[in-house]
Amino acid sequence: MELLQLGAPADPGFRLDLDGTACFLHEGYTVALQVRRATSEDTRSYYELLESDCHDVLLTGTVTLEGIDAGTACAVANERDGYSMRQALEEVLRDAVDDVRRTAVRLSVRVEQIDRTHSMK
Repeated sequence: MELLQLGAPADPGFRLDLDGTACFLHEGYTVALQVRRATSEDTRSYYELLESDCHDVLLTGTVTLEGIDAGTACAVANERDGYSMRQALEEVLRDAVDDVRRTAVRLSVRVEQIDRTHSMK
């Protein structure tokens, strides 16, 4: 993976490590971000086929709780467009945290079902 060095006009307002990673604190959760060159498979769900270009990158955010990936989200952005990068980052942070919350609710409901089943025996 080779990411271009962003220039001032495309500066998204955040920096990545050399391996394309960064961590963000969003609504109390740490979201680990990984950015890599987007493939045609990655862009297919975001763009019409003719709209993707060689500057598209895939941002993937993951929230890990107690060693388990509890929430994940992805978005495609154009690395030369600071607004596109900021919008994708905002979407990934929001959606990864929302996924954690949905996971927590599903787990809570399942634990309650198991508790009820065991207390009836």
